[in-house]
Amino acid sequence: MMLEAPLLSVLRTVDSGGLPRDLEEFAADLLGVDSLFVAVVSGGGSLREDFLLTVAEWVARCEHLDMLYSDETFLGADGSIVPVLKPDFDAERLRCQFYLGSVIVYRMSLIREIAGLRAELRGAALYDLALRASRRARSVVHTTDRLFAGEASVQLGAVQSQDLPLVRTALEQYLAETGGGVVDEVHTDGVHATHRGVVGNPLVSIIIPTRGLWSSETSGRKSLLLEAVRSIEALSTYSAIEYVIVYDSVAEPEILESLAIECGSRLRLVEWTYSFNFSGKINLGAVNSSGEYLLVLNDDVELITPGWIEAMLALAQLPGAGMAGCMLYYEDETIQHAGHGYWRGDATHIGMFEPRNSVGPLDGYRVERRVLGVTAACALMPRAVYLEVGGMTALLPGNFNDVDLCMKVTTAGYQIYWTPRASLYHYESKTRIAAVRKYEVDVAWGRWGSRMHDPRFWPYAV
Repeated sequence: MMLEAPLLSVLRTVDSGGLPRDLEEFAADLLGVDSLFVAVVSGGGSLREDFLLTVAEWVARCEHLDMLYSDETFLGADGSIVPVLKPDFDAERLRCQFYLGSVIVYRMSLIREIAGLRAELRGAALYDLALRASRRARSVVHTTDRLFAGEASVQLGAVQSQDLPLVRTALEQYLAETGGGVVDEVHTDGVHATHRGVVGNPLVSIIIPTRGLWSSETSGRKSLLLEAVRSIEALSTYSAIEYVIVYDSVAEPEILESLAIECGSRLRLVEWTYSFNFSGKINLGAVNSSGEYLLVLNDDVELITPGWIEAMLALAQLPGAGMAGCMLYYEDETIQHAGHGYWRGDATHIGMFEPRNSVGPLDGYRVERRVLGVTAACALMPRAVYLEVGGMTALLPGNFNDVDLCMKVTTAGYQIYWTPRASLYHYESKTRIAAVRKYEVDVAWGRWGSRMHDPRFWPYAV
């Protein structure tokens, strides 16, 4: 490969003694680099011996590579080598967390295009550089090669308290330039609470399939469906909704009458006269709905966060978005769902059975992020996308129908997002006996078995 300049230069933010360099000087040095790419290295540690060769291979492989970051390691207190695994590039996660790490390779033409480092942002300057550069980059590449070895454990993106206002400034400017949003809180641990705003006031159709029967409780009769709707009515802050209740013919008239009282003119009752088929019921609800967005919801949930619809809707409105999901908890305060994970031929729920206060690998339970799937127990998506991919397949009446739907959505080129800002209790298996049948496995894995290991956005065993 013929190069008009050296391929790569390395600039470190610390001097040979391990002390932070003057940022004004560093910013000037960065703009003065005469190579095609520059590796900005922060913190103490060493690059792998084949770092240059690895970068060269990626440059040759990816014509439009403008940024590259890698997995890395650090030295544990017991002397062990501890890996730091990162997800593929996710602009929505980046606005919540500077997770790219200790070494980022930038194309120098991109650095010059954005006028380099803003030294006046002090401890937020590197985060700001990554935010501005990634917005203009044609391709941001993540390599699982562990190209940097840190000297000690560090919190990725950690910031000094005196620099928090500057982090807020950088994030507010980034959000303003990328569709809008709000910075709620910034934190020294590098995990920041930011969110996108809802555009307009579109109608959301909440589609709930149900048997519509009373359940036996020690305290007397109870309807999980009525409890779910009442929690939404009592807590939800989004008003442009309709309820599409797809009920079985055996449903209790008293429950349906109570729904009419609770929901008023926003209620649509749709009778299901066939044998159990969750997918078929959702499809029937969809064609009987009016909303620009569809919110598929189980009848055995209870709302926790009032702004749940806004949180998912804002993500579902992003360019290229196909679906958004939320955090679900079991009744015992353990996590039931923090996104789908596809790992070594299996599909499961990320975070399942972990305590409610768990932060997850790389603080993954605290940030809005891309995922490859979410559960249909609570999922919001544009109506147009649902129709484009053909809705849910009736060939999967009970299990894996959400896996199939998510696979169709991502195959069509759409992104799926997950947010911790929407959370509900999910009283799973209280309304029916969950059983996986062989034909369901055969159908789902027959279609998508080749994609049942995909750690791009969750590179951890699940």
